[in-house]
Formats: sequence, structure tokens, C-alpha cells
Amino acid sequence: MLTAYCMSFGTMTVIPQHWREQFSELRDLGFDAVALSFSESEMRYSRRAFELQVKTAHECGLKAFVIPSRIGGRFAGAPLMHCMWLTMNPESQMPGNPHLACIDSEPFVEWIRDFMRTVVSDYPVDGIIWDEIKNSGMISDHPATLKKFGRIPTTEEAMDNFVDFLGNLTGLCMEIRPELVVTMFNSATAPEYFTSRAAHIPHFQYCGYDGNFALWNYFHEPPAQHKYLLGDAWERTVRECAGGGKKTFALVENFCIPQTEHANYQRNLDDYLSKIRPDHLAVYLYGINNECPEEIHAMTMDALRKHRFAR
Repeated sequence: MLTAYCMSFGTMTVIPQHWREQFSELRDLGFDAVALSFSESEMRYSRRAFELQVKTAHECGLKAFVIPSRIGGRFAGAPLMHCMWLTMNPESQMPGNPHLACIDSEPFVEWIRDFMRTVVSDYPVDGIIWDEIKNSGMISDHPATLKKFGRIPTTEEAMDNFVDFLGNLTGLCMEIRPELVVTMFNSATAPEYFTSRAAHIPHFQYCGYDGNFALWNYFHEPPAQHKYLLGDAWERTVRECAGGGKKTFALVENFCIPQTEHANYQRNLDDYLSKIRPDHLAVYLYGINNECPEEIHAMTMDALRKHRFAR
């Protein structure tokens, strides 16, 4: 499966023809799906836009996967923002970490379940991509956690607790829309204790990691290695997917690339695609904050064609 990762794509300035042009081109290239970010911002201001976006993807012959973004500070996605609900409900904040929701707090659990219930009920999405679970091993001394465990849990208990939370949340979505294709990926910096156990969640079809292929910079500062190379996470991906009975996933982070790193990006991506074939591969559609967006996009599409991921 080949998916185009689309972050905050036309949900504020809404030009449906742009979606149709891009989605039609992706279909012609051999893409199977688009992944569309959906945060509290979309839930507040872009309900109609997201409905049109999903409809357009389907009309262009693509599946539409939703990326639940930044909810409770417990997932990545777009846009980069704090959880508005959590700001207004401080009783659900992790002590000392107000940007993170306590997954044992009943008001938060009710809210996030309502959020996801709305997403999968109101929109005919074909799947969910859980994007980079955050702080799965953080120990909570929130009153709700102390009540649940009778004490401060261990790091391993905290991670097991998050696996249960994520499994229950996904199960709710599957009850509403049983045909959903569910993918989870993490950063390879996440604890292996968590990722290996999360790969056993029965509702997931694909598990894996994201990673980059070149040095990054955000503006004019010197480029630096902000993250591991995606290929370095492949052995772990295969091992965890085999253990959990899942198919493999990988997300190419083709973003924040300065022009001076183009040759490295092209070489490393070519090497990766020549050796590794995830069951589900995703690449960013015009990745975030590249110095030369058209050039990186062209390099990415050319590499996918060369290695027969795309036409």
C-alpha cells in the first residue's frame, strides 16, 4: 500500500480544485490512499472542508485515512499545537506536564472517545493512522492514576496502561466502522517495551516507524541530524510486526531539507527503497518546510517510480 501523507492540506483556505488535481495525480502515480490530518482545529472550523476532502479522495479512487492530531498532547500530527480541550480542563493535565493529558482521567477519556466517535461516525474514512504516540512511559502521579493503581505505577505499568488505553480507543472506532484499516507508528526513540506490546493490539493491521534521509534545518541555521535514518528502524519494525502478527509500515520524512542536502536525500532514499519494501509505505505530499519544495517532491516521486512503488 502506498499513501500520501497530507498535513493541514487546504482545510482553512479551501480550494477543492487543488485537492482534486493532487489526488488525481496521486491516483495516476499508483498511490492507494491519502492520510489527512484532523485536529481540534478541524473539529471546530473545518468540518465541511474535511467532509469535502474525504469525498474528493474517494471520487479520485483513493482511500482516505484520518490522522487524529495532537489530541491530549498524546499524538503527533498537524498542526503543531497544544490541546485546546486540555487547556480548558486542567484537572486532566499530568502533574508537572500541563501539555499532556492523563490517560486515566475520566473527563479526558470521555472527551477523546467522543472526539474519535464523531470522526469515524460523521466521515466515511477508510482507516486511522495513529501518529507517533507521545510519552508512553511517563509515570503519572495524577489522582486518577493513584486511584487506579493504589500507588505510583512503575514505568512498565505505565506503558502497559497506555497500550490498554490505545487498544480500547481503537476498539471503539472499530465497533462503529469495522472495516477500518488501522496503522500505528512511533519514533524509534520510543521505548521498545511499549512499541513491542502495542504491536499486539488486535485492531492494528500495520505498525512501524518514521525517519529521515538527510540533515535538517528549520530556517537558516546549519543543518543537523535531528533524527535517525529510517533504515535504522527497519530491523526493529520487522521484529515487532512478526511478534504481533502485523504488517510493516514506514513513513518517509521528506521535509525540512535544505538544498545543500538534496544529494544526500536522493542517495539515501534510493538506497532504502532498493533494499526495503514495507507493506505500507507513506511519503509526505510536498513535505513540510523544504527549501526547494518542487525539487524534493520530484526526487521522491522519481524514486518511487524507479523502485516500482509508483508508476
